[in-house]
Amino acid sequence: MISIIREKGLPPKYIQLSSWLKNMIEKGRYGIGEKLPSENELASMFNVNRNTVRQAILQLVNEGLVIKKNGVGTFVISKNNEKLQYPLTNITSLTNEFIKRGIKPRTRLIVKKVIYADEEMAKKLMLGNDNRVIEIKRVRCGNGIPLVIERSYLSYRDFKGLLEMDIPDSLYKVLIEKFNVSLEHSVQALWAIELGKEDAKLLKVRPGFPAIFQESIIYDKENIAIELLHSCYRGDKFIFKVESGRFSPTNIT
Repeated sequence: MISIIREKGLPPKYIQLSSWLKNMIEKGRYGIGEKLPSENELASMFNVNRNTVRQAILQLVNEGLVIKKNGVGTFVISKNNEKLQYPLTNITSLTNEFIKRGIKPRTRLIVKKVIYADEEMAKKLMLGNDNRVIEIKRVRCGNGIPLVIERSYLSYRDFKGLLEMDIPDSLYKVLIEKFNVSLEHSVQALWAIELGKEDAKLLKVRPGFPAIFQESIIYDKENIAIELLHSCYRGDKFIFKVESGRFSPTNIT
């Protein structure tokens, strides 16, 4: 029996257990593709109840280290919780970024419908008199782990054909090939948020989990807004990388 003692100042038992399992995975004691001990075995090993074990395993699932297969067991899928560096220098395709890094992409469509834009959205998309937009809400997964929620908003007038199309992993591929648009530049803003109940459920984490919210407005070569994109990234999975220019002494005040 391995002792886990809840003393003052120590983390909860499930955190101690998940840390032990994570250390075993990182050291290769439990290799990629291998099955972890069962919940009953871990509960007996550490003299804790099964709820504690389930919480510990859920922690590893949320970090993308293991995957649970109902009726089969829990299997190791990654040795570390390495963050994905995501560049902001150019307009990028999340699908392409995943593939470049050896991550298997998968996209789950949640919503595709017509809505009426509010004043702020209509202004950002330069909608004019027709304030109808197509909302496309998707969950983007890497290696089976939900990582990003994307909400794309596009002019109904220009892109109503999307309603009749199957949307592949790359929406940009469809916009370029089917609608002959150019994606020339974007304006992006990022800020930290806590996930609400609905988005936390989609990303399979607890409500209040830290996330990075990104708003992007994509423009074509004529500076017409094509897409307003609201992306919600798991805060523990991404690092955003920006390259800046030379510091100018004239900026000193």
